[in-house]
Amino acid sequence: MDRMIKRLTKNKWTLPLILVVVLYLKSLFLLVTLYEASPRIFLMSLLSFAPISVIVSFSFLFEGRKKLIYLFLVNAFYSITFYADMTYFDGLNRLFSLYVLYLKNISPEFAASTGEYFMNLNFLVFTDLPFALYFVVKSKGIVKRETEAVKRNREATLKKISLFGTAFAMSFIVMLTQFFTVSKTAGIENYENHALMLSPVGNHMINMAAYVRDSVKRLSEEEVSEVDAWFNRNSTHFSIDQQYEDLKGILAGKNLIVVHFESLESFVLDYEFEGQEITPSINKLMENSISFPNVYEQIQEGVSSDSELMFNTGLYPAQKGSAFMSYGENTYFALPKLLQRSGYHTMAVHGDKDTFWNRDIVYPNIGIDDYIHEDLFEDKRYSGLGILDESLFKQSVKEIERTSKPYYSYVMTVTSHTPFTIEEEHRYLGVPGEDNDAGYLESIHYTDYHLGKFYEELEEKGELDNTAIIVFGDHEGIHKYHESALPENNKKVPFFIHIPGMEGMEVDTIGGQVDMLPTILYLLGAEEETYSDKVMGSNLLREGVGSVILSTGEVIGVPHDMDHLTEAPYISNLILTGDYFAVSDTDIDLDDIIEVVHSGERKKDTYLD
Repeated sequence: MDRMIKRLTKNKWTLPLILVVVLYLKSLFLLVTLYEASPRIFLMSLLSFAPISVIVSFSFLFEGRKKLIYLFLVNAFYSITFYADMTYFDGLNRLFSLYVLYLKNISPEFAASTGEYFMNLNFLVFTDLPFALYFVVKSKGIVKRETEAVKRNREATLKKISLFGTAFAMSFIVMLTQFFTVSKTAGIENYENHALMLSPVGNHMINMAAYVRDSVKRLSEEEVSEVDAWFNRNSTHFSIDQQYEDLKGILAGKNLIVVHFESLESFVLDYEFEGQEITPSINKLMENSISFPNVYEQIQEGVSSDSELMFNTGLYPAQKGSAFMSYGENTYFALPKLLQRSGYHTMAVHGDKDTFWNRDIVYPNIGIDDYIHEDLFEDKRYSGLGILDESLFKQSVKEIERTSKPYYSYVMTVTSHTPFTIEEEHRYLGVPGEDNDAGYLESIHYTDYHLGKFYEELEEKGELDNTAIIVFGDHEGIHKYHESALPENNKKVPFFIHIPGMEGMEVDTIGGQVDMLPTILYLLGAEEETYSDKVMGSNLLREGVGSVILSTGEVIGVPHDMDHLTEAPYISNLILTGDYFAVSDTDIDLDDIIEVVHSGERKKDTYLD
């Protein structure tokens, strides 16, 4: 062993080349795990050599055991990172990133939704580390450290720098050539392809550079002008379909209750188990609602918090990480802030920690007066990821009763979130088995049942006389996190606005979650020109078939302006990373909108029974 260690460390190239091969094999293993074993995956994996060589080239700056230690730490770092990639990709279809490390306030219960991914073959990436560590420890006393004379030897130092410079330059040039070539390739806009097209190591290098850039981001004058120009074009996309013109102002002056329904997919609305509806309460509410059956999820890494961002601010999510975490203190135009300024009391009710997704910081910033979190609940019974939704809805009724009117209440469920391990006593459907499909149906049905009880209690207390209830699904649940035999959902999420006494109507326009806010603003009676330079979505009551850009870059429908739509996520990312509303000339003084919303004038009694 001693002789082998001496021989391996004597040659300056041997150990670096070994590490290049080891990291390449781990990258290949990662790619096969994320995608599939195929000739194409193998060929694409060759893109890993250049970025790996860039990282390994720094080892030439070290001698003796310092080089061994550096190479071991690089191997350990990327082994841990690749393992995190495989685990993270299972849940979010993307690689782990530094932006996720920023999510310091994520609730501990979040681990429950990803814990099932940890016990698998992914641990194979660590198999060589004990041997490498033994090699490093064993080398002590065998591989002599540099002497002070060598350290002071200018010629030796120049040789090290020259060797490093040559290795770094060659691999870096090849890597940049690859990146520029791939950046023009179809599919690069889909983040799910980044591990394959950029290579795992290359993707993380780009991610780290982007993280550093965004942490010190300041919008240039050119970028501010670019955002301004996008909003100017956006103002032409609000032409309302004539058949919906009379809906304008139908929500003016009403109390608004928003039910953010965790993991609610569209297919469950029409699905039955042995003749039992999965969502009978929702289906009944929709009989007196404006419903939008063609709305798609557009979340990024912020998952549920991204849905909140889109619903309340009309902005697309951050392209990396979570806007709630990274940009929670930005200046925002937001629905609760608008309603707050127009005399509404605003509150949010959620059965989780107040720091979950940084909501304790974000909510006051977007205009939420009171945040009722788990510490303030009277009934703290838990299931899965947080407090039971039965408790959530009972607490919400109490908060609504004691608040002043008009009010805006944002109620966010949690029991229907993965891991779908709802207790037997709460399984009302009787779906047999303990698999994810059964757990999902039971969890959704449970939350739906207590949504119905919530509605009945509000009705009994006379709270619905001048109230509208908005319900939307934040993202897919069973199809997002698990393999499933349930019907395909194709990323659709329910969205409907229930007004007691209203004759139901269905609006088939294709759209996304970013379109919810401009639709609600129209129904509140706000004039389009007062918010068209503040929100990025488009009114779902607009003319035409409609369109949506998914988080993968895929476009569905018929865009009014394809370039405008495909630029939207990039523009929104500029707004978030550069705090656009704080530095631009855009007036987010809400007085022009407030006058209409606060008036309570409604001309739409023809829609009521």
